[in-house]
Amino acid sequence: MRILILEYEIRDKEGRILGASKFEGPMKVRIGSGELWKELEDKLKGLKTGDEKSFWINVPFDKSKIKKVSKKSIPPDVKAGEQFYVETPAGVWSARLLGYEGEDAVIDLNPPYAGDEVFYKIKVLYEEELS
Repeated sequence: MRILILEYEIRDKEGRILGASKFEGPMKVRIGSGELWKELEDKLKGLKTGDEKSFWINVPFDKSKIKKVSKKSIPPDVKAGEQFYVETPAGVWSARLLGYEGEDAVIDLNPPYAGDEVFYKIKVLYEEELS
């Protein structure tokens, strides 16, 4: 498995910024961990510190990223349909609250642009091979 720290910018087809390290800080990804979808991981394989790459990619919608969690784990001010951040073993993720079912909250961990084609511009700030 490899760790990459990326400077990045993600844009939609209209050129609007969907995410960028200048606003959110560098992105840490683990190549070979299964946390990225295959097409994105393939684009990042083999990159070294200092490498830059730009590409269009389809962001898949993954049904397995719809999760039920305890209602208590959702910030009290978050309403159905709103984005919020949740801490997971893989790091902090953006999530969208879909609604409630009894004592559970149903959240979507897919990126907000899942199902769309987006433009990635990245630069590898750091890479490390883990044994």
